[in-house]
Amino acid sequence: MKTTFELCNKPDDFFEILPEDWQAGIVPYWKEYHTAANIYTVKAENKLVAGGILFNRLPPDPSDLDHRFNNLFAEGYLYIGFLFVQPEMRHLHLGSWWLDMLKKKYPGQKYWLTIEEEALKHFYLRNGFEILGESDSDPKEWVLTYNK
Repeated sequence: MKTTFELCNKPDDFFEILPEDWQAGIVPYWKEYHTAANIYTVKAENKLVAGGILFNRLPPDPSDLDHRFNNLFAEGYLYIGFLFVQPEMRHLHLGSWWLDMLKKKYPGQKYWLTIEEEALKHFYLRNGFEILGESDSDPKEWVLTYNK
């Protein structure tokens, strides 16, 4: 299967593959964020199947934990948000491949993100991220960083 990783020039194409609640978290704000973020997508056989957004400032509707670690931008980190793989494509490890391609495109770049799902914590740990902090809230949130 031919797979490509590319900068997305048509954000609406990426937004269409996101679940509706995710769309609500980014689409209304994109006009404000398009200069502070880049969308990178994965196409398999020329069909958009995955992607994510790289932010150079906090994404829309940041959590308290995001605010607490906002200083990471001053330390050269970029924020990964909205990383999504179509459910029918998840068995192909495209999320890990997306992260690998990002790391290759920007060698030495540091990344951070906030997650709320324990399964995602294990996914990011397997991909070289480390836990930097966690919330006391319920549901629990974690901040993870990549600095290699």
